[in-house]
Amino acid sequence: MLSIGIDFGTSNSSVAVYDGREIRLLALDPQARDPRVMRSLLYITRDGEIIAGQRAQETYTQQNTGREVKLERRLVGEIDMTFAEVGTLHRHVFGLVDVNEPGRLFQSMKRFLADTSFTSTDVFGRQYSLEELIATLAAKMIEAAESALGQPIKRMVVGRPVHFSDEPEKNEAARERLAEAWRTAGLDEVSFLEEPVAAVHHFGLEHGVEDGALVLVFDFGGGTLDITVAEQEGERPRVLATGGIPLGGDLLDSRLVEAEVAPCFGERARYRRTGLPAPAHLFTRLRSWQTIVELNRPELLELIRRARRGTDQPAELAAFETLVTRNYGFELFRAVEAAKIDLSSAAIAAVALDLNGLSLHKEVLRSDWEAILSPQVRAARDVVLGTLIGAGREPGEVGYVVTTGGSSLIPAFRRMLHETLPNAALRETDTFTSVAAGLALWGAAR
Repeated sequence: MLSIGIDFGTSNSSVAVYDGREIRLLALDPQARDPRVMRSLLYITRDGEIIAGQRAQETYTQQNTGREVKLERRLVGEIDMTFAEVGTLHRHVFGLVDVNEPGRLFQSMKRFLADTSFTSTDVFGRQYSLEELIATLAAKMIEAAESALGQPIKRMVVGRPVHFSDEPEKNEAARERLAEAWRTAGLDEVSFLEEPVAAVHHFGLEHGVEDGALVLVFDFGGGTLDITVAEQEGERPRVLATGGIPLGGDLLDSRLVEAEVAPCFGERARYRRTGLPAPAHLFTRLRSWQTIVELNRPELLELIRRARRGTDQPAELAAFETLVTRNYGFELFRAVEAAKIDLSSAAIAAVALDLNGLSLHKEVLRSDWEAILSPQVRAARDVVLGTLIGAGREPGEVGYVVTTGGSSLIPAFRRMLHETLPNAALRETDTFTSVAAGLALWGAAR
């Protein structure tokens, strides 16, 4: 019987199949640069079309980049509120809706599973829970995998982070929500395994690790950093401890924006008459492209325009206004991600945009980038050492460090691993597919 595993990632996803002899990665997205890796993106158009992967990104970009954002107050739902000695009150709920929006793009959905306040969202008149959105994307992935495999898929092993949240209640809620989403995606049977545990299974088989070797997996993706410490026993690893924190590539993108890009949009501007700074809360919304659109609220947009007229950085504030009103936030974060990737192999990289009405070229030195990252590097070191303590082992005992996930390629984190685990050999597995392969292997061994 075929064993199938899916690495449902915050940023990217892949599916592997194991037939008892070899592992094969399935082509999930023919339009992607690597068809074996699908972007974890979902786009729902106003007329109800559902698009996933690379085409979701391209369709969103084509339909939304440069368009006017027009927010209007609309009825979005109704709620019942119950109060002691008063009873139940029925209330209409209003919100600001972008009436020009041709479609909604959903990205990094897995990262929001621990956010218990995110229950549902209105998508052109239909309420979608977060679980329903993830199930919709999961169904698209299953459909693509079945097409590549040439037969229906009934059972699958799905990867999950070690920790979605530092808070136990939220972590458990996230696990339950992920399980509910995949149960409704159309499979007969779904089981789950921590992603770094899957990676250590794949590493042990592919590399013939010697019996008794201590292996640490450093799985650093878009949403979480997950650690596994395991000892090789014959052909299979014995997991000694797991650990993790909600630190991933999305957060690193935000750090790059805060430190290097926000000043290009007037974040350090001061009013000429008073010397007071421009409202700081405007620039906190630059931390993600999804929150940039919120600045189209009339009162916030007016603050930007007042700052443009009254501060010492009118050009930068004018660029900020264009970024907001022309819906360029997604393109900005694509440029930020590209610069972040370039900084893993170059001493200098640029966050570059050349759009109608907005031109940006901000060079970033790797040395400055590493200084920005220093708190995150320390946090990663702490979780590595904490997981080793949980395993009852010392840093010097680790023989291999297995790195996987796109963020694990960042030199500052790799240097930290060399320094923290001085006797370990660093082994880079298939960055975006090793977890899926390990999930398929684990499923066959159950």
